[in-house]
Amino acid sequence: MHSRSVPNYWLYRAKTGESEDFWLHSETLPERSRLHDWEISLHRHEALFQLFVVKEGEGELLGPVGRVLPFKAPCAIYIAPGSVHGFRYSHDADGLVITVLADRLSSLGASDPSIAAYLATTRVTALEPNETDCGRLAALASGIHEELHAARPGGEIILDAMVTEAVLRLARTGAKTDRRDDIPASRERDRQRTSALEALVAAHCREHRPVGFYARKLGLSAGHLNRLARRETGASVQELATRHLLRAARRDLVFTPTPVQAIAYSLGFQDPAYFNRFFKRRTGMTPGAFREAERGKLVG
Repeated sequence: MHSRSVPNYWLYRAKTGESEDFWLHSETLPERSRLHDWEISLHRHEALFQLFVVKEGEGELLGPVGRVLPFKAPCAIYIAPGSVHGFRYSHDADGLVITVLADRLSSLGASDPSIAAYLATTRVTALEPNETDCGRLAALASGIHEELHAARPGGEIILDAMVTEAVLRLARTGAKTDRRDDIPASRERDRQRTSALEALVAAHCREHRPVGFYARKLGLSAGHLNRLARRETGASVQELATRHLLRAARRDLVFTPTPVQAIAYSLGFQDPAYFNRFFKRRTGMTPGAFREAERGKLVG
């Protein structure tokens, strides 16, 4: 079927019928599929993207030129804007279908290249039960459906946040799966070690630990760990620790009333004067000047 002959629907075989401020729709998977005997013919949504969270059953995602992609619960299906697609479902299929205006994707894709790459193409992503992002995605889909139909005060703001989180968690899960499929096992092991290092640095940066401390925790030599860190993050282990310290310092300076001297001690600096020099060397400002400038922006 030529792409120009594929019908472009707002929702499948539905007129817009929505208020001018429509941006989100949610329904159960059987709600529309049952009407069409569990088979949805090829169509597209030029101005929308869709997120299917399939909780039961299985089926096939149909694409142009006879493309067929099987899927089985639990999984998530992302339909990119304008993507030609259709479905064949088993009669026990169940889950949720969330439809969103495509203009919401621009800011999400700008957050990270791997997110943008995932969102550019229609995908099927298996949801692993023990993966945090996967479990959170299923809960978010249920929360979106419930909140949308409850019409409670503040619902639009909550829905906006939940949809953003759901899309990002799906894209993050998909990007992680793509990396596992595309890179050698040794590279995946290095990525896992880097993630573990980042978590250790976040937990211990205030203790000003040497590289050897982190190396022992990960079962590597200090030299190997530094080479790994530079290759995967572009920074040495000590530079990663410094970044975490600066992030914590900035947050405390702007959002707490804690005196600069106390912040210095909380970050593991024995001498507040040294903390001042450290902070100015990294930011070009003293902690006090930074606090004053950033709080001025918040007031303004």
